[in-house]
Amino acid sequence: MKKKVVFAVLANFIYGFLYAEFFFSGFSGAKLDFKLYDPLAAQENADETNSSEVENETVNPNLEMSAFFSGQFNISNNIIIRTEFSVKTFDLISNSIFDSHSRKVTNSTFQIDEISMLVRGQMLHSMNYFSVFLGTYEPIGSDIFLRRQFGLNSISSKITESWMGMAGAIIYPLFGLGISDVVHFDKQPIAAGAYIYFNKEDPGYVFNADMRFGCAYRFFTLDVSAGLGFPLLSSEREDAYIFVEKIYSRAGLNMLIGNSYTTSFFLQAGFSKLPFYKSSDKSTDIDDVEFYFLLEPRFKLSMVEMDITFFSLPADTVSNFIFVRETLGVNINVFTDKFLIKNSSMLFGANTEIGFRTKNCLDFSHISDWFEDENGMKDLKIAIAPYIETQLFTGEIHAMIQIDITQFINEPINWFKAFELNLGYKVQF
Repeated sequence: MKKKVVFAVLANFIYGFLYAEFFFSGFSGAKLDFKLYDPLAAQENADETNSSEVENETVNPNLEMSAFFSGQFNISNNIIIRTEFSVKTFDLISNSIFDSHSRKVTNSTFQIDEISMLVRGQMLHSMNYFSVFLGTYEPIGSDIFLRRQFGLNSISSKITESWMGMAGAIIYPLFGLGISDVVHFDKQPIAAGAYIYFNKEDPGYVFNADMRFGCAYRFFTLDVSAGLGFPLLSSEREDAYIFVEKIYSRAGLNMLIGNSYTTSFFLQAGFSKLPFYKSSDKSTDIDDVEFYFLLEPRFKLSMVEMDITFFSLPADTVSNFIFVRETLGVNINVFTDKFLIKNSSMLFGANTEIGFRTKNCLDFSHISDWFEDENGMKDLKIAIAPYIETQLFTGEIHAMIQIDITQFINEPINWFKAFELNLGYKVQF
């Protein structure tokens, strides 16, 4: 009798799985970055010739390609599997991508950005979302959490776009192997949750715990998170299984006052890797802390929109952006989407950046040194970048040319360093 019951339960489960209504959706895209001068390649040539420095800089074209895939599998109404991965290849002109035996083979990186499974269910007067994840999951700084919980359009700053994937800006990543549980209340546009996960950092593993709160009202949207990281140094002490020498703290904030249809005010701020020691003999080095700050008034006029952005960003974060390449500065982005060509809307814009390459908000304490030091102002960059976005076939194409004005001002003048072309294409299916 028991065998018949077990067989019936298994048969019913297999039947439900085989005849479930699967639904799949996702994004896929690619990006090309073309430069007339590649400083890394120039340095490699100097190394090959045993030269101590790069001399006689000339045109040295570089073409890099990136691609991504992001998919969502709805196994049922309450079980969702998500995945996202990306690949980046370096110089496709100087090196070979097809011949692995070539002396110069193009380097490439493959990265799994997210693998997660979400199970949702009704719980009293709320909906509960339980997730198991591997990779970077709903990082604070991006608006993925708000978009998934409240069905919003993107509220992130346009200058933090990467044209790759969905994440965009990241104040600090919720990265590793772990679980999360988020409660979305029925009668209010409010969600709160917790994340517990492990990741690996030199010299060992780190246990992390973060809390999250978000809300989305008509004229106010908020996403705030805070957490702690506990490095587990099991090899540092022979008399302890696990030894915690310090605790890392972090916090992040996304806030929009207004909405996408009105003049509004957007703020992103946060910090990560702020250590705390129990011993009073060890002091915190503020230079090791990563600060993230972005303040952006958005003006919506009758025919155009203008965003003025003041920012101080970590170098690792900036390396993934398209519109911003400096760590400290101001950005003015003017654009309009009022044009129609053959029933397809086209967005035209011009992005102007004034920034410094190696400075952040902490350097304001000795800002006078920037002008006294001969090399201080060499970090200044002034660039303008006209761009266009429109529909092409079933996807969306982006094109932009960046012009570094400072290359025509500083001595010696190297015009070929001033130009960079970016092309991107993304399709939804």
